[in-house]
Amino acid sequence: MIQLHRAAAPLVTLAATSLLVGCSNETVAAPIASSTTTATSGPVATPTPSETALAAPTSVATAEFPLPEQDDLSRTFTVDGAGTFAAYFTRVLNYSRATGNPALLRSISDPDCGGCTYYAEVIDEYRTKGYTSKGFLLQFTGTRVESWDPEDGKISLTVTMTRPAFETTDRDGSILGSAPAESDAEARIDLKWFEGHWVVWEVE
Repeated sequence: MIQLHRAAAPLVTLAATSLLVGCSNETVAAPIASSTTTATSGPVATPTPSETALAAPTSVATAEFPLPEQDDLSRTFTVDGAGTFAAYFTRVLNYSRATGNPALLRSISDPDCGGCTYYAEVIDEYRTKGYTSKGFLLQFTGTRVESWDPEDGKISLTVTMTRPAFETTDRDGSILGSAPAESDAEARIDLKWFEGHWVVWEVE
């Protein structure tokens, strides 16, 4: 499982740390692009948010990027609905990284989601410092249900994805780090059904 590290670290350090998508020598992290692979059924249990919030920090440069769309299925309280919402979440992460604006990410996340908060803060910092990871784009490929508790409204999923190779540069174009392509990256996401919609409970 690829984990995002919540502990604060200088951006230069992040540029040499593995985050959300792989054990590489790059400041990666952030999830997923489009596609809609439905979740499959799994054991019934209540997902417990990880104590160590993992986030998806990576270089962020302000740029135009298509606003991710949320389909109707991802708005339903079903296992398939949760799976398609996880795909939407990954598109939101890509959008947030590309634009340097984590507002949409924050709007679909629980305030206590440590991974979400950390990722949003790193996006803000990368934007401020002018870091860019051209070509970084996580591609959602599917989900696997780890636990599902309809009574409590919680579901825990493993999200699978791919990511091309990329380099991170500063505002002057100097390379801060690079990472090879990832063909089998995974991340854990816990969702909770709250007031008629899915909310990201935790990401790791």
